[in-house]
Amino acid sequence: MSNASHHHYLRKLGLVMLAGVLLVASVVVLADPYGLYGVVRKPGLNADKPVPQYFRNRIKLSGAQRLGATQFLLGNSRVEVGFDPDSPVLGGGAYNLGLAGTGTMVAVGQLQYLRGLGVKPSRVIAGVDFHDALLAPGQKGGVRPVPKAGVESLGWRVESLFSLAALHDAATTFAMQGDREAETMTERGLNPLNQYKKFARYDGYYKIFRQRAEESAASLVRKAPGGLDRDGLRAELRGLFDGAASDNPGVDVRLMVYAYHAQLLALYEASGIWPRFEEWKRIVLEEAEAARGRYPQAHIVVHDFSGFGEFNCETIPGPNEKGSTHWYWEAGHQKPALGEEMLRRMLGGAPESGFGMALTLQNLEQDRQRIAAERATCAAAHPALFAEAHELVARAASRQ
Repeated sequence: MSNASHHHYLRKLGLVMLAGVLLVASVVVLADPYGLYGVVRKPGLNADKPVPQYFRNRIKLSGAQRLGATQFLLGNSRVEVGFDPDSPVLGGGAYNLGLAGTGTMVAVGQLQYLRGLGVKPSRVIAGVDFHDALLAPGQKGGVRPVPKAGVESLGWRVESLFSLAALHDAATTFAMQGDREAETMTERGLNPLNQYKKFARYDGYYKIFRQRAEESAASLVRKAPGGLDRDGLRAELRGLFDGAASDNPGVDVRLMVYAYHAQLLALYEASGIWPRFEEWKRIVLEEAEAARGRYPQAHIVVHDFSGFGEFNCETIPGPNEKGSTHWYWEAGHQKPALGEEMLRRMLGGAPESGFGMALTLQNLEQDRQRIAAERATCAAAHPALFAEAHELVARAASRQ
């Protein structure tokens, strides 16, 4: 091959490769699977978006920034799947920054990143998870570093446009339109767990609850001989309050004790974890009280959605039943319908007692008595639920 032919071949190869790269980029921009470009968002074409598998935090923070959000829902998967930021109770301008599988320090990092951009939240609604503070024997706790968001870095932007993963998600975006059971994320960050509708239809809710209960029992039994990460918990809470309220007078901060289903609370009892749950609540309240002292102009409230009341003790369909549930997917994750009720109780006037009550150090004993009374009612109506919890814990313990 002559030099001229060789150079001609290389030029053609380069042009073909460039055309391929541009084609991939064009498809990704048109599909816009991560909502980063906003060229077009059309029902039937690309309005429904898949849940990102990579760069989830960066994608969500970019979305919140692009939409000019000033209200933020923070937490793990219990927030991500359970609270609709488009709820009329919020009145607009909200974004769900919840991320499955993350802890409070990720939420702290999110607030720090937004504050670095000059965003001063008008409202922060955050869930804190008791499970994150449990330590297994030999496990060390303590203060954890705040993960950096890295939203401004160029690398993830390039990869989210030119990679095979991005092309795959673009194809998924086109294919999922109109599929009401596809795993999706709304423009404002909610993952409504639509795919669970299919699981429930084929397997039934009993199997979904049972599988998650077995996993929870194994985890609780493993951690039962351990301790509570008091130092780490306090540091996380301080970081959360500081990120929301520092130099931000008038901010409305709502902290949630999650609305765990009665099945999960029964596992706390059966595994011997319950005393740590009560200590954990006290630490949360102590840090909230300290934050009010640091930020007297902020409105800081802790809402307790735990217990065995009418919502938490929702009936689980039996193993041979095809019935549905209204409030829960399984014991650890509520549906947006319950999230809506929680938002209504937090922002429409917290009840003096019961589901969503404003919890303080002064009414903590009243809250314990409330939960005990609810438990007696729930146990009378659903004795099998508590018996099954003991069975699952005993089985998990035998496998340790």
